[in-house]
Amino acid sequence: MDRKRVNGPETSVPPIFKHVEETHEILNAEKKRFDKRSIEDLRPIFLKSGLVTQANGSAYIEIGNTKVTCAVYGPRQLKKAEFSPLCKINCDFKFLTFSCIKRRGQIRDAEEKEFSQILVEALSPAIRVELLPKSAIDIYVNVLENDGTNSSLAAAIIAASVALADAGIEMLDQVTACSSILTKDQHILMDGTEKEESQKEGSLVLSYMPSLNEVTHMLQNGKSDVAITSKAIEQCIDGCSKIYSVMSNSLIQSLNKSETTA
Repeated sequence: MDRKRVNGPETSVPPIFKHVEETHEILNAEKKRFDKRSIEDLRPIFLKSGLVTQANGSAYIEIGNTKVTCAVYGPRQLKKAEFSPLCKINCDFKFLTFSCIKRRGQIRDAEEKEFSQILVEALSPAIRVELLPKSAIDIYVNVLENDGTNSSLAAAIIAASVALADAGIEMLDQVTACSSILTKDQHILMDGTEKEESQKEGSLVLSYMPSLNEVTHMLQNGKSDVAITSKAIEQCIDGCSKIYSVMSNSLIQSLNKSETTA
C-alpha cells in the first residue's frame, strides 16, 4: 500500500446526473399558454402606492407571480459643493436573494447594475429635472419574486414611476412599461413568465409615456425580423396603454385616502 498517495475507493459508484426536464410546447393546439392566456393577454396587475411610510414615495406591484417594491427618497441636496443645473437621478435595482430559482448574491451583479441604468434612462425623460437644481433623487427597487426577468424590469419601471408621482415630484407624464418575448415559431407572447422565457428566441421591453405618445426606452435581445419587431413594439404600446389606467387609478385611490385621513 502506497501511503504517499491518495488511494481511490475500492468500489466505484456511477455518477448521478441532474435530471433534465422535458421541454413542453409554449402554445397548445388552441394557441393557449400554460396559464390559459392567449398570446396577447397580460397577467392580472395589483398596484398600490404609499406603503413605505419612511420614504417620500413608494409603490408595490404584482404582475402575476412577479412582485416588486419601490421606494423613492428626495429630492435632497447634493453633498458635493459644485452647482448642478439638473437634478441627478440615482437608482438601485436588486433581486433579493430568495426572489429567483437560483439564489442571488448579496452584492449587485452585472445584470442588476444594467437594470439600474435602464431605469434611469427610462424615467429621466419624464422627470422635470430642470426644476430641481443641485439636488438628487434616490430610487430603490427590490424584486421580491421573479417570474420572468423582462416582466420584472417592466414592473420595476411601473413601480418607480408611480412612486415618483407619490413623492410629489413633477413629471411630464407617467412612464409605463410592457414586455414581450419571441418564440421559435415567431409568435409574440405578451408579458412572458419565467417558464416561457426559458424557451424564448428574443425579448423586448418598452417604456412609454401614453399622454405624450413617446417611447422613453426600448431594450431588445435575440434575433427577429424587422416586421416581427415592429409588430411587437405596437403590441407593447397597446399593453402600456392598458397598464396606464391601472397606474392612474392607483394614484387616485392613494390621493383620496390621504384626503380622508387628513
